[in-house]
Amino acid sequence: MARRRPLAPTRERILNEVERLIAVQGVYGFTLKDVIVPLRMQVPAIYKHYRNRDDVLIELARRFIDRLATQFPISADADPITALRIALDQFVVFKLSNPAYVRLALADFATPGGGMEYVKLAAGGSFEDNFSSGPLAPMHRRLARLLGAAARTGQVRRIDPTDFYRIIKATLLFRLVFPDDSLLLRAPGKREVAAIQRWLWALAQRVLAIDGRDTPSRRRAATR
Repeated sequence: MARRRPLAPTRERILNEVERLIAVQGVYGFTLKDVIVPLRMQVPAIYKHYRNRDDVLIELARRFIDRLATQFPISADADPITALRIALDQFVVFKLSNPAYVRLALADFATPGGGMEYVKLAAGGSFEDNFSSGPLAPMHRRLARLLGAAARTGQVRRIDPTDFYRIIKATLLFRLVFPDDSLLLRAPGKREVAAIQRWLWALAQRVLAIDGRDTPSRRRAATR
């Protein structure tokens, strides 16, 4: 007889359900009652672990910050251009694997000064601060190393890592929600993931092109 898996701690089960609800209903599209019904809990049980709804969302954002902090790894066995592409491919997988994070990030951008900025609070500072300090600073340093190594090959131009991250992050977020957000409502297939990875890499190559010229890798792709 197979053993039952032990239940995750209540605090984690609450976060898991909130993450699922945000992915399909949005940041503001659910109540705490929606959370406790599938968990067979009572609302007071949530307050044993979290002060209020915002507290739950900030804690969930911390979970995503921890995952985001691992992005843009350095692939030591790959040449610099390939290493950059691998990192961007993984960035796409991260966003598609965490649809609730996509929605939380967009909510942050939509609530300047006075709004509840969940991801910013979870990161412990402003977005600008996290380029140089805080839990996301190592990620930004790795991206700077990837871009610097790629530029030293002479195949792409030098670019400010912050500007590059702005372009990549903003366009990918927008791509996943406009003109529809169907990819956030279900697990995308391998072909769909690959298509978005190719799209983002094509965008990155245009951004990195020297004096508006095609990069060597784009020219090779065009002749295939």
